[in-house]
Amino acid sequence: MRMRPRRLLVSAAIVFLLTAFTGSVNASAAASGYSGGSLGRLSADEIAKLAAQANQRSIIVLKDQHREVPARSGLASRRARAVEADQAEIKDELRTLRAPDVKSFHIVNALTATISRAEVKRLESDPAVRAVVPDLMRPLQLSRTLDAGTVGAASAAAAPAAASQSAVCPSDPGVPLLEPEALQVMHVENQAGDTSPAAHQLGDGSGVKVGIIADGLDPNQADLIRDGRSIVFDFQDFSGYGNGAPTDGREAFLDAGAIAAQGNGVYDLSTFVSPAHPLPPGCNIRIKGVAPGTSLAVMNVAGSAGGFFNSQIIQAIDWAVNVDKVDVLNESLGGLPFPDNSINPVKIANDNAVAAGVTVVVSTGDLGPTNTIQSPSSDPGVIAVGGTTTYRVYRQTTRAGSQLLSGDWENNNITALSSSGTSQFGPRTIDVVAPGDRGWEPCSADRTRFLGCAGQPIWAAGGTSLSAPLTSGTAALVIQAYARTHGGAKPAPDLIKRIIVSTAEDLGAPAEHQGAGLVNTLKAVQLAGSISDANGAPAPGGSTLTVDRTALISTAPAGTPVDFQVAVTNSGATAQTVTPSLAGLGANHVSDDQGSVSLNNSSPAFVDDRGRPAAYQIHQFTVPEGVDYLNGDILWNAQAQSPRGKPGSVVYETVWDPAGSVAAYSLLGQASGHGHIEVRKPAAGTWTAAIWTLQNLATYTGEVRFDYFTQRFENAGTVTPAAQTLAPGETAGFTVSLNSSSEAGDRTASLRLSTGGENDGALPVVVRSLVPTNDSGGSFGGVLTGGATLGQQLTYQFDVPAGKPLLDLAVSLRDPSYPVYGFLVDPSGQPLDVQSTIAGQTAGGVSVFGRNLQFFEKTPAAGRWTAIVRLHQGLDAVNADNFTEPFSGRIGFQSVPVVASGLPTSESTVLAGGRPATATIQVTNSGNSTKDFFVDPRLSQKAFLQVLGYQNIDVPLPLSLAAQPYFVVPPNSDLFEVVAQSTVPVQMEVSQSFGDPDVLGTPLGGNFNLAMASAPELAPAHWFAIPEGQGPFPAGGIGTATVTLSGAVNTNAFDSAVTSSTGNAWFQAAIDNTAAYAPLRLAPGQTGTITVTITPDAPKGTVVDGFVGVETVNNFTGSGDEIVSLPYRYTVG
Repeated sequence: MRMRPRRLLVSAAIVFLLTAFTGSVNASAAASGYSGGSLGRLSADEIAKLAAQANQRSIIVLKDQHREVPARSGLASRRARAVEADQAEIKDELRTLRAPDVKSFHIVNALTATISRAEVKRLESDPAVRAVVPDLMRPLQLSRTLDAGTVGAASAAAAPAAASQSAVCPSDPGVPLLEPEALQVMHVENQAGDTSPAAHQLGDGSGVKVGIIADGLDPNQADLIRDGRSIVFDFQDFSGYGNGAPTDGREAFLDAGAIAAQGNGVYDLSTFVSPAHPLPPGCNIRIKGVAPGTSLAVMNVAGSAGGFFNSQIIQAIDWAVNVDKVDVLNESLGGLPFPDNSINPVKIANDNAVAAGVTVVVSTGDLGPTNTIQSPSSDPGVIAVGGTTTYRVYRQTTRAGSQLLSGDWENNNITALSSSGTSQFGPRTIDVVAPGDRGWEPCSADRTRFLGCAGQPIWAAGGTSLSAPLTSGTAALVIQAYARTHGGAKPAPDLIKRIIVSTAEDLGAPAEHQGAGLVNTLKAVQLAGSISDANGAPAPGGSTLTVDRTALISTAPAGTPVDFQVAVTNSGATAQTVTPSLAGLGANHVSDDQGSVSLNNSSPAFVDDRGRPAAYQIHQFTVPEGVDYLNGDILWNAQAQSPRGKPGSVVYETVWDPAGSVAAYSLLGQASGHGHIEVRKPAAGTWTAAIWTLQNLATYTGEVRFDYFTQRFENAGTVTPAAQTLAPGETAGFTVSLNSSSEAGDRTASLRLSTGGENDGALPVVVRSLVPTNDSGGSFGGVLTGGATLGQQLTYQFDVPAGKPLLDLAVSLRDPSYPVYGFLVDPSGQPLDVQSTIAGQTAGGVSVFGRNLQFFEKTPAAGRWTAIVRLHQGLDAVNADNFTEPFSGRIGFQSVPVVASGLPTSESTVLAGGRPATATIQVTNSGNSTKDFFVDPRLSQKAFLQVLGYQNIDVPLPLSLAAQPYFVVPPNSDLFEVVAQSTVPVQMEVSQSFGDPDVLGTPLGGNFNLAMASAPELAPAHWFAIPEGQGPFPAGGIGTATVTLSGAVNTNAFDSAVTSSTGNAWFQAAIDNTAAYAPLRLAPGQTGTITVTITPDAPKGTVVDGFVGVETVNNFTGSGDEIVSLPYRYTVG
């Protein structure tokens, strides 16, 4: 663990702030109702004591956050009165103490003040106070019954849509095609001459404001002009580069276009497509948004960088909500933290935005269907949107070898890139899907400013980054429609989400891939205008249903009954009979076609949409009658041709149905060794697959294995009553019953709400089965299948009883060569141990992978623990030998064999000062992996210690994406804080190296910022500190700016009197980089001895209390095991 740090030279002010904190602060206590204060009157002596040494900048958070009066404009005065009443007694006392810097907040029920430590303790004892925390981050917002024995036929779901070839270009160039195709499949606006009902016949989003967090754009792009003025009413930079700096631009143009493009420009596709695949002149299109009447606020968080940090997103959210007063906030962004829990400032900011009346729409990510839902879309308060296919663009551009078969195209399948599955915590799945593969959107011909546009005014956009703004536009239309029939009132975010979910179309895809289904904008607008509530009772319209919840989620012991209650209201104009059923995709394969093809220099070739040659092979397979779902997986030996995955060889698959319509494309061009497609309601007959590789630097030569298999939906439980006829406005309750899986893990199903209509809906059901455990432990298992570069993740949760000496968790794969990480997360959300199957590296630096993961955690806290198994194909590709890789997990509570000899354990033992005394510790590795053991001697008392900083001196802003400042937090730490001093005002976040917890800092004035993380025990790990300038910035950006950071932890003091034969890895990394470290390496079953030497250095007569921690460190994860603490006690003679 030897690194190159630079010790931080800090100003006296920073040292003062660091040394001011002497203990942990728990700011995460559960909220409860206000019970009244109990401060009482103060005597003169008490006033003097409490007012003395008032140097603690503190936030006093009240328990009652008054959710009954949220921080909306119409309720502002009521909330202010409620909050002021709660705060009155505390403010009176602070005035009595003459406390400086007293400030009251209303959006959260909290105050800030500078007070003494004694006053902190006094306020903490007040039952009306939730917490008193250092001023470090944004405060917490802190009937007939029938037998339902038959699953509704999958054919009741909307069938795959095939489009006419003539629709690639308009028959009359004077009447351009309306793009993107999403407008038609979501029933937003039809092509000219089609008089079918569509949402734009009912509204355009006028009067609604939508915020976009992305990169830069040109507000004066032709399709962003309405009535001679830009629809972008505010454009702010939070990147630090300035809005005039070069930027990629595609994301912002995509978001703005999908939401509100005006359709002003006419673009001839024949001038944009590759000359290798010409279109006839006059192949004209117009581009229009879902809500062209809206006004947009654009927050540029990326600038010239390829990404951005949470602290920039937070600033953008705050501005959009509090300054721009947006109604909808679109976030086509995300990351994949481990763990992904609620201790995340972006999620907190989004929750506060929702509480303030803003609907937040977030893309789920572009990592495929293997449980890759990104944060912040994993937050249940937002609308999480996955992606579907609209393949007109494929035929227009001759994309992905689509020319190999002449025919049309299918729409509304789940795109291969759509991040879906279940989340780590909750659990939860996606809410809805919308087109994300692909559609034409605006861009810019200015090559110097908008680099991603490649000099073109339009581009074929894709990803869930398209799905999210299409859904945000739908939310805007819902707000307009609701306000029109409800006296101008705007619907709450929860109602908007329920409207969009209630009206989504069940595609017949698995629940964890589609959520409730495809967004149906027309039905959502109809429902919004006819829904009856406290704001109005308009006449019912359309044929809609309203559900009282957006998903059915539960965690239960394995193999136990689970019941849900769902209320369904007929919001339509006529009576409807609801026939519910519960369906899940069966595990058995109806058909299974496996084999291989070989790609080489003699393979036939085609030219792709960019003019690049691609070698391919054709394979045909048969889909039988009556199946519901088709999956296609390919494997290639990317490990051999691209060790460590990058740069790497890439193979794709494109699939056509029996009619020659292009149906699916694996899309994700990554050297993961695994590709995947899926098709709902596949037609029976002969299907065709092209398996291909581009003949460029990523070309692949060799065998590619394939597996095309089909499945049927099966009955997953019962719903009672089995049918219910509802008159307009009538509500019925249904009981949904199923069993949790008998094996630990997640079970998913769809509650199909059939009315006999073509656009019926569904609700996703997710039930997590806990790992069965007893007093001795438990076991679990799973199967890895592979995914995109960031791979696959599986989550297992289990309960640990109180009083156990050790948590021993072991995971074993059947085969080696899989790049797997494992995370052991405690009940407070801290990843206390992170392990990897990396067993070493070759002389050339190529990682070698084993089969096992081993976790040890001493005296585990009682409660619910989480184990996350992550297949990390960013480290290397999957093993091409297996489509599936089973693994097993074992949980135990038996101590590791550790025997100490010679450690003093009583104050009656006298050790002479300055004279060495030795002891030995014998350790046996009882785990399944080779471990590096060492000892970590500590004193019993806590101390506040400054820790080494890495890359933390004079850091230039904007912060580089390639390297960020970090610190090492050792075990037994309950508090970590970082102080940043900059040449400009800054915002800062701190997070452990793999993800959450992630904590936002607070400005202290004088260009200082303080961030603090606390927990019963913080994750022993590298913790990153991410400072960024406080925006918004002028057109020229932040200018020349630097920041210097200092970190400190509250932990058990390292005992300088104790040395050992192994040294201490944590002391070396966190305190003294020159200290020795030579661990005892033990293979499974091996025993070794560590020698400990105590040379007392305290004054004579001192009683010394401490413990020797027996620990390990994983050099590849920077984390490790805490195995046992061996106490020692002696008197210095």
